[in-house]
Amino acid sequence: MDFVSAKNKLREKYLELNFELVDEHESELYFHWPRRDLQIRISAQEINDFAISESIRADVRVAPVECSICSLNYREQVVDFYEYGTRRFFPFGDRPFVFKEKGKSLYVEVGLASNLFTNFFRFDEVFLSLSLERLRRPLYRGRDRTIEVNDLLYRPITIRVQNIGASSIENAIKRSSQIIESCLFEISYLKGPTLMLVDEWPRRQPRNRPFQFGETIRGNILPLPRADFNVDTIRFYQRGMSTNDPVIQFLSFYHVLEYYFLPVSDEVLYAKLTQRINDPKFAPTRQNLDRIIQDTLTHKRESDETEMLKRVLQKYVDEEEIISFLKSYEEYLGEKFYSRRKNIFGESIEVKLEPGHVISNIAKRIKVTRNALVHSADRYERKQRYIPRSASEKMLKKEIPLLKFLAEKVVIGSAIR
Repeated sequence: MDFVSAKNKLREKYLELNFELVDEHESELYFHWPRRDLQIRISAQEINDFAISESIRADVRVAPVECSICSLNYREQVVDFYEYGTRRFFPFGDRPFVFKEKGKSLYVEVGLASNLFTNFFRFDEVFLSLSLERLRRPLYRGRDRTIEVNDLLYRPITIRVQNIGASSIENAIKRSSQIIESCLFEISYLKGPTLMLVDEWPRRQPRNRPFQFGETIRGNILPLPRADFNVDTIRFYQRGMSTNDPVIQFLSFYHVLEYYFLPVSDEVLYAKLTQRINDPKFAPTRQNLDRIIQDTLTHKRESDETEMLKRVLQKYVDEEEIISFLKSYEEYLGEKFYSRRKNIFGESIEVKLEPGHVISNIAKRIKVTRNALVHSADRYERKQRYIPRSASEKMLKKEIPLLKFLAEKVVIGSAIR
């Protein structure tokens, strides 16, 4: 696309967005934004950058995700800090991280999005809304201010791989993905900040009320505890409540349940052995002692962790209350997240919301998820493992309310009066 065509397209697009054209020179455009009474300039350089972006559009694909572009020789994708709020310590600006090796053409940068990237997405619906959102910032409030349109464009942090030299877009994605992940690791290892690839544009989330099961207490007057809660399990619970990382949340609440695996499992064995010993017919004969030994060995063989989890839930959590919780939670989600068969890290699991089934089903689901989080590889089961990606985190976050509910019930149920 030549300069004149690029200028005409920019004029047309901004007029469609209700910007008012107030002046036009041979190499510049001036608009008025009435909502903030601002004058906005599109410079010759910006028009030229837009022309370059439009000229290569036929060779570039939006892939492999919506906030990434890729051609045979170039890939650029949005990245973000893994920990919210870290960006203020690493503002980038004009100092990107650069990866290059003498004598090789492959070149990687991590910094604010390039002009090529921002111009490619300039009128994309979501990108445009993110850019227009910047006009609402206090910085641009007031009269008689002239600002550059380029300053309004949403400019995330991206990673750029240049001179890929692939034979197809698919191969370019495959090769650049490995390079990108390796470079992000080097940034963490050598410089400290942890960046991750982003799969989608940030979107304003609807302000749904957080899920709440049961009654809440209003005001600041709370009941004095009527029992002594286990301090160790409280620590696990508090760790789960103090983070937004779904993996740490899940494992922390799971640790509350796991804390009682052995005590509760041993209670079952003790009850069985006590019944044998208290039988008036019992005598310490070889035959009876062999039965006790067999009871112990059988108990150890049958007490896998899923069975232990099941026994803890049976002891401390009311089955009908679990069913009520799951029905309420599915209504909140607007989907049968538990009661419809679902593939959970390689296993097809359905939670039947019926007495006699629900505890066994959720115990299996929790244990499968826990294994996927803890083990990065399993040479025996050959199951899928949890890889920190957007889709995996979204699914895991939906599992947290149930784990939190069960942890709370176990903390309360195990308290000593």
